[in-house]
Amino acid sequence: MESLTQMLRALATDGNKHRAKVDKRKQRSVFRDILRAVEERDFPTETVKFGPERMYIDCWVKKHTYDTFKEVLGSGMQYHLQSNEFLRNVFELGPPVMLDAATLKTMKISRFERHLYNSAAFKARTKARSKCRDKRADVGEFF
Repeated sequence: MESLTQMLRALATDGNKHRAKVDKRKQRSVFRDILRAVEERDFPTETVKFGPERMYIDCWVKKHTYDTFKEVLGSGMQYHLQSNEFLRNVFELGPPVMLDAATLKTMKISRFERHLYNSAAFKARTKARSKCRDKRADVGEFF
């Protein structure tokens, strides 16, 4: 068990130069998760939202299956989780949920509400940035 954790630590901090930056980052992230699961004997639960439904990934087999399908389907994964019966059977989601147009419309927030939310977030971001800029300006005066 000790040799396994040492090997996982080495792979979690791997820094080979012949690999792409994205691949190294993905590998380190995956092996950090595996190392944490081996050391703590616990799997980090993930939640995938698609439409009004949620899928909980709570084991390594399910995560590997999901990641493989996600790599193959790409941006169509959300659509296939909602409507593809084969994929729903693989993940044991049951039959597809059929929603009418009225239900979908009530679930979406209006354009005005979205605008209000975005403008409030923009204002908060602007204030935080201006405070940060003020601090940087104060530091420069002393040198």
